Amino acid sequence: MNQIQRNQYAMFIAVKNTIATNRPAIESNVVMVTVINSFSSLLDELSEVRMIQEGHAAGSGQLKQKEEAEMIQATVQVAAAVYVYAIDQNLPDLQAKASVSPSQLQRMNAEKLKTTCLNIHALAAQLDGNLTDYGVTPEAIINLKKEIDDFAAVIASPRSAIVTRSQATTRVAELISELNQLLKTKADKLMLLFQHSHPAVYQTYKAARIIVDLHKAKKKEEVED
Repeated sequence: MNQIQRNQYAMFIAVKNTIATNRPAIESNVVMVTVINSFSSLLDELSEVRMIQEGHAAGSGQLKQKEEAEMIQATVQVAAAVYVYAIDQNLPDLQAKASVSPSQLQRMNAEKLKTTCLNIHALAAQLDGNLTDYGVTPEAIINLKKEIDDFAAVIASPRSAIVTRSQATTRVAELISELNQLLKTKADKLMLLFQHSHPAVYQTYKAARIIVDLHKAKKKEEVED
């Protein structure tokens, strides 16, 4: 959400709280009940979409770090066995290809890292059981491929996350527009009926409908402090 949208959201929450506090009086109007139910549903959706928009990226980043660390660990272990096997078999080319370290892998970008780990897996798979005596079983080689696949899925997910966040951003704007329209064309009009019968409710609602620039208010407080 941008600052204007956050201010709008704060206003919606204020209206929601006003409705909750004065629900018995407000529910005396049957049509108003329908309006506030629609308002509540839209606001609930806005809250959920806002969470997607603002919270998805962090989760993806943490998952990427986890999968990367697990893949690097599995790769280094298999590569070490291939490296020693190459020395014993006097295969300098294979030895050079298997020469990787955790720090070297950690410095690579995601695509290069994935390719390097796939290359190590391919070298080990070609040896077909010859690494068992070196501590790497066929199951360990299969596990390495699984770790690579898991990492590959995660590095593709940011693209999906961007789409998700993009869709959420669009939906946030749509929901704010719908909520504003609902309040302006229905709730505000119906609340006029409470102006004399329930003046306190009416005045509280009017106060809740004022959009406060929270950003400027915060800056003012900081200056005053």
